[in-house]
Amino acid sequence: MSTTVWNLFVELRKELLEAQKIRSQVLGFKFTFISVAMGLLAANLKEIDKALFILPAFAAIFFDFIIYSYSFSIKRIGCYTRDYIEPVLKAQKNVPEDFVMWQQFLTHPKTKQNLALYGNFGVTLLTVLIGLIALFFPFRILVSLGLIMALAIFVVLDVLAYQAPKKLGKLWVDKDF
Repeated sequence: MSTTVWNLFVELRKELLEAQKIRSQVLGFKFTFISVAMGLLAANLKEIDKALFILPAFAAIFFDFIIYSYSFSIKRIGCYTRDYIEPVLKAQKNVPEDFVMWQQFLTHPKTKQNLALYGNFGVTLLTVLIGLIALFFPFRILVSLGLIMALAIFVVLDVLAYQAPKKLGKLWVDKDF
């Protein structure tokens, strides 16, 4: 049993590292794409419809969904490891009772850090703000209102998606799943 649990632990660790790597790549691509798109639009401000600034805002939100999906996957692997694998490893390897395993350690408030997610979400909000402002110059009632409503819906979905990985951690810590 111990070898099976250890092998599962190793494979999940590989999956977690791959998810972290892909999430970082998507995040980097998002920042590059948004920066280039905004720069190109700003450089051609006189020749384009300013409403096009809404496109990077939608793109930022869609990138967030991908990023949060990887965050959820990472959190899910960590929760499973903490709740099911580490207790077995701790019991089978004669680890002292007061020793705190890694995933359990990460549940302590002092280890919490969300600065990267705040930064990511902040970039999205700035992009959305620029897109919203652009919709008012000129304000075309059907186009502008339609895009504002669509953007508002997606921003709400983005906020809900942003909360999903945090909720998973709380559910698993409380064992209310």
